Amino acid sequence: TDYVFPELGKKVISFLTRNGVEVVVPREQGCCGAPVFLGAGDFDTGRIMADNTVRAFKDLEYVVVDCATCGSAIKDYAKYLADTPERLEAYEELGKKVVHITAFLTDILKLPPSAYQAVSEVKGKTVTWHDPCHLSRHMGVREQPRRILKSIPDVKFVEMAEADRCCGMAGSFSLHFYDLSVKIGDKKLQSILDTKADIVVSGCPGCEIQLMDTIARHKLPIKVMHIMELLE
Repeated sequence: TDYVFPELGKKVISFLTRNGVEVVVPREQGCCGAPVFLGAGDFDTGRIMADNTVRAFKDLEYVVVDCATCGSAIKDYAKYLADTPERLEAYEELGKKVVHITAFLTDILKLPPSAYQAVSEVKGKTVTWHDPCHLSRHMGVREQPRRILKSIPDVKFVEMAEADRCCGMAGSFSLHFYDLSVKIGDKKLQSILDTKADIVVSGCPGCEIQLMDTIARHKLPIKVMHIMELLE
């Protein structure tokens, strides 16, 4: 979010602030460590990054993420990186605080449908939703984003077939095995095309990058957006 989609991060902060949430962005935070310990298997460096994440967010009630991979990685600190009882306790406590933005809005803030208003550029458009693997399978967040999409006036939501089929990103997999990731992406594209959607929406910047690449290769006019970018 910081380096590729900074406007998304600003949107999340703005939306939460307008809905009564005090948002803190600790300077001490860094990468969640997913590319390091999940992608490369470097658990020693992963622990350094995890410990830093614990310190950065220790005094906060929730850690809200707009990236499904980051959220699932932090929740997995205890599983993969806890080598002492102290780390296990700290990682488990942090994991309990982590929540995806869609679940935070629907399950914790419990915002009414009227809170979700469309930005002008998406009004009158048809949208479909892609389930990021880390969001649906790992974090168990499936209905929350759909609830939001169905609440937005002036936007038509159409469910795609096999919405939870992987888009082919999978972090460094798409770099090391690009040809295979392209084939996976093309299968996902067919599901998108069948909906006749103008916009494919997701909840993970990694998936967005893969979907953008897939659509650009086929020179299609379909737009890719994070769910928070739809909201005024």
